[in-house]
Amino acid sequence: NKITAVAQGRYHSVALAADGTVYTWGYNYQGQLGNNSSGDESNKSTPVKVLKGAYSGTTYLGDDSDNKITAIAAGGNHSIALATDGTVYAWGRGSEGELGEGNSSNRDVPVKVQDGAYSGTTYLGDDSSNKITAVAAGFHHCIALATDGTIYAWGSNDEGQLGENSTTDRSTPVKVLEGAYSGTTYLGDNSSDKITAVAAGYSHSAALATDGTVYAWGRNDEGQLGNSSTDDSTIPVKVTGVGGSGYLDLVDVTAPSAPAG
Repeated sequence: NKITAVAQGRYHSVALAADGTVYTWGYNYQGQLGNNSSGDESNKSTPVKVLKGAYSGTTYLGDDSDNKITAIAAGGNHSIALATDGTVYAWGRGSEGELGEGNSSNRDVPVKVQDGAYSGTTYLGDDSSNKITAVAAGFHHCIALATDGTIYAWGSNDEGQLGENSTTDRSTPVKVLEGAYSGTTYLGDNSSDKITAVAAGYSHSAALATDGTVYAWGRNDEGQLGNSSTDDSTIPVKVTGVGGSGYLDLVDVTAPSAPAG
């Protein structure tokens, strides 16, 4: 039962085991360790096992062998996990909607992210033909990539990191607009140039397209959007190439990465 993935938040860490269960340790003031339904938010200096919460297992998140947890991410003071069936779970700080359950409450155990603008039934990823395939967590926001290549975001949006052309926080997922991407309406909606990977920074987000170009949106005061500007953008912009020439392509990059804190 080896550990297969790790993630790091501001003051806490998360690890995913081969059996699909999740372990956490560190700071727990806002429930980001997901281990206590009784409300005990004491810090932990050794790993604890994340409880199931809204997950349909027996005791722990990921303990159903038919619906293991396959990916994890850690934000500033929250954590998220992706299940085999494509649904997403979140726990910890929720004051800016980063848990995606339609309110601003903190949670000590996992809750299931609601569908919001996603075209499922009730929860994000619950359409078996368009599952969520990847997740990322920024400081107070989250991103999810769907099978069809489109992206959903929720949480803090004060600097446009949700990519929906506003600065309003969202407590359920919204769909990232196309911006500089050559689709119809949303980022990734061109079936011949889907988005294949996502990343989230402190207050900005990034995505990689099939053709190798990179898109970014959100905070840009230090040039983190890579578009030869320091202006924030509430919709995706195209990252320029090395040295400011053209745009990043497959010669330059194979996956985006943006640390959360």
